[in-house]
Amino acid sequence: MKHLAMKLPMLIMALLLSVTLSGQKKYNIVKVIDDLRYSWDEAAIALKDYHGIQTFCTNKQDKKETFELLDAIHHWDTTLYYVVKEKFEENGDKEAEITLRDIETLEKDFTTLKFKEFIQEECTQIKVIRDDFDAATVKQYEKAIRKFEKELITYIDIITERIDIIDEHVHHLQLD
Repeated sequence: MKHLAMKLPMLIMALLLSVTLSGQKKYNIVKVIDDLRYSWDEAAIALKDYHGIQTFCTNKQDKKETFELLDAIHHWDTTLYYVVKEKFEENGDKEAEITLRDIETLEKDFTTLKFKEFIQEECTQIKVIRDDFDAATVKQYEKAIRKFEKELITYIDIITERIDIIDEHVHHLQLD
């Protein structure tokens, strides 16, 4: 997450610059989507185990940056949606049609609010795991952590897969 913390302000500045230039159609949406994908990949890796999520749950700055990243992803997915929709309406491009469906899925099923709700639930589970187990119940503790990690990894992987799919579509659509 520390690497993300150093990159996130630069990414946000680049996004703001892109937004400023968007009225002039000078931004490169493919690059923006790529940058967001790589930033999410870094954030997701840090969240994929018990220790990573435990750090996340106790660090307000990590939470803030991750939520800002998700907000940026959703903002640019919405922007991308309209760019792709225009392309689809122009020529009925099948790749554009599939991309629109994938963006709709991400925007409907994996909103920042839903992620926050999921993460809050995970942070609550971590507290329960930490508070309920001691040295005498270490095997149960390890089992609870494995179960917790499996659920967490599944959710993070689904979001990552959705973002990756959209990024791949963007490259096939030749939007740059």
